[in-house]
Amino acid sequence: MKQIIRIVLSIAVITLSAQIEIDIPLSESGIPFSLQSLTIFVVAAFLTPKQFTIALLGYILLGIAGLGVFAMGSSGIERLIGNSGGFLYGFLPAGLFISFCFKSRTDPAFTGILNSTLQATMVLFFFGIMHLAILHGFERAIDYGLKPFWKMALIKLILASVIIWFVKYFIAKRLNDPVFMD
Repeated sequence: MKQIIRIVLSIAVITLSAQIEIDIPLSESGIPFSLQSLTIFVVAAFLTPKQFTIALLGYILLGIAGLGVFAMGSSGIERLIGNSGGFLYGFLPAGLFISFCFKSRTDPAFTGILNSTLQATMVLFFFGIMHLAILHGFERAIDYGLKPFWKMALIKLILASVIIWFVKYFIAKRLNDPVFMD
């Protein structure tokens, strides 16, 4: 029952984060940023790889089914085959990378956490850019999939790392709370 609650709460938190738009002038594109990738990285650090896979696939299936769970309340299969599709399905390998990293991690070093979220961000960009390259060519994929987003991606991976470190290692270790530790 505890695992089901964690999975359902994870889907809810990911869905809520996808609806939060931040319009920060870090790029010329004017594209608002969601907190989706930051949240997925944090959620992945607290779930087992199996739990994360179930949660993310559940989230994607809800979106395909027509529930407005994707960024800005969007939904449908066209999101997976459209411009943002590579980023949506790229959340799975990126999040699994983080989940596997933290499954065996006992070292609370912030640099290790930061390294994991940086590598997961690179995995996410790989899938997003490759998907866009198939649709529009590599040069346009870089122009539309990397250039407008890389600065905010750095900020989000740093924030995700701080949140993971603070919750997992500062609070949970000090409280010896098994909810976050198992």
